[in-house]
Amino acid sequence: MTEYRQIGRTMVRALDPRITARLRAERERDEILGARLRPGVIAVVGPGSGTGRSTVAALLTSALARHQGGRVLAVDTGRGGGLHARLAIRAGGSTEVVLAGLGLRGATAGRRPAVGQRWLRERLALAERAMLLASPPDDAEPPVTAAEYGTVSATLSRWFPVRVVDTPPLTDDPVVPAVLTRADRVVLVAPNDERGPRWLADCRSWIAPLLREPFDQVGVQVLVGQDVQPADAAVERSPGDLPTFVLPYDPALRTADALRWADLASGTQEIILDLAAQIVRDMRLS
Repeated sequence: MTEYRQIGRTMVRALDPRITARLRAERERDEILGARLRPGVIAVVGPGSGTGRSTVAALLTSALARHQGGRVLAVDTGRGGGLHARLAIRAGGSTEVVLAGLGLRGATAGRRPAVGQRWLRERLALAERAMLLASPPDDAEPPVTAAEYGTVSATLSRWFPVRVVDTPPLTDDPVVPAVLTRADRVVLVAPNDERGPRWLADCRSWIAPLLREPFDQVGVQVLVGQDVQPADAAVERSPGDLPTFVLPYDPALRTADALRWADLASGTQEIILDLAAQIVRDMRLS
């Protein structure tokens, strides 16, 4: 029995440095995510439909909102209601009513905005913790257009300094450059299969001329597992390479219902929190 206890103590001592390092990393991550952030737009982009772009945008929004509260706004600029489906916890959209209140649509177009924080929170409060500006999947409300986006983003930054924007697939939709030319951070999403690396490279070339800074200074990449094949939690890169995170298959991400943080696998939560910290590390106010 004494011998077994000695072996147990030896194993604990061997594991302790790694446990200590992980706890230290988690504390540092929580400090980064909980710090007051300067206003900024995080654009989530990627090729094609069904590659996980809206899922990553929703997860990132949820992770940030757990630390930043109602200061986080998710904006859906694509058709099809992907972000609404992932975040909304009640029916109906918020795009039409909010843009009308901002004087951008309908009978109030051209008028001075008549909105305030309470008014906005009542109409944007569609998500679990974050605010959500999105149209429902039925296309009853057109999404934010390229012509509207600049005014919408600038005006709402007063109340929601952290904005996560889900874009349409990288095509000739004019809202994509409208978002990217104003983005402070970019998350590039592709499937974790044989297509992923090639699509990431093509997308980087496509968006590079639109960014205010080089992608390697403002961007991260996410590969999304599409099946039950195991995947590494994060891809280790040399210092000169782009930060790349691998999101493994999680049954909670395959549901058609709104995502719930509590339903996610612990590994999924850890990866998304690490991703969020990587993105906002340099957005902290000094």
